[in-house]
Amino acid sequence: MKLFLLTIAFSMFAVNTWGQGKSAAQITSGKITYVEKIRLEIKLEGEAAQMAANFPKENISEKELLFTSEATLFQEGKDITNEMNVENHDGVIIKIASSGEDKIYADLKNNKIIEQRDFMNRMFLIEKPIPESAWKITGNQKVILGYSCMEASKSDSAGQKTVVWFSPSIPVKGGPASFVNLPGMVLEANENNNSRIYLAKSVEQLTPEELKIQKPKDGKKLTELEFEAVVAEKMKEMGMPGGKMGSGAQMNVIIRN
Repeated sequence: MKLFLLTIAFSMFAVNTWGQGKSAAQITSGKITYVEKIRLEIKLEGEAAQMAANFPKENISEKELLFTSEATLFQEGKDITNEMNVENHDGVIIKIASSGEDKIYADLKNNKIIEQRDFMNRMFLIEKPIPESAWKITGNQKVILGYSCMEASKSDSAGQKTVVWFSPSIPVKGGPASFVNLPGMVLEANENNNSRIYLAKSVEQLTPEELKIQKPKDGKKLTELEFEAVVAEKMKEMGMPGGKMGSGAQMNVIIRN
């Protein structure tokens, strides 16, 4: 009898918790604004190592996601300046900037992603299929901006863990960057053990006609493997073999003469 009562109590708690969000009013098109926080890790050797303590530890910028039931477009936001300059006493200038031309378009109807990427002042278009879902639904829940959300997580072969919170109350397989394979809109994402964090700060309902989502068209068309080969070759020329180019912030270190 005691076990029966505990089971009933737990079920009632779960229902009440989910009911705190906007589970009734579903949105299928609109704009979500995110704050993106990228952790910066700088490793210097020799005499330059002492300068690392003066470098910024993170970069914060704003992104926006336009979405309908058929497509999403993730791009730069408009309210936060996505550029920061820091100068230390040794005359080193650190410039952190996001490329305003980078975009990620998800064709939900045809299950593919088109990325517009700016690399070394050259524009590329990379087309790839939406990755298959490898998420584990944990059962944890919380409310973000009034929307009831569920937690999902996954780990890669290197042990890097990514955790997201998605809301079935916005029944679109969308989210920041390439998080477009969950049964609801991703409103928060913690990527690769806190290396990159996305947090929704506003949700605005708009009609598809108001949004006018268009797929990116600027740049040389490449497959993902071809783009990685271009990046690897350029990194090799710069004396950084094995380097990779990720979307988001780029760091330039300028040493004055």
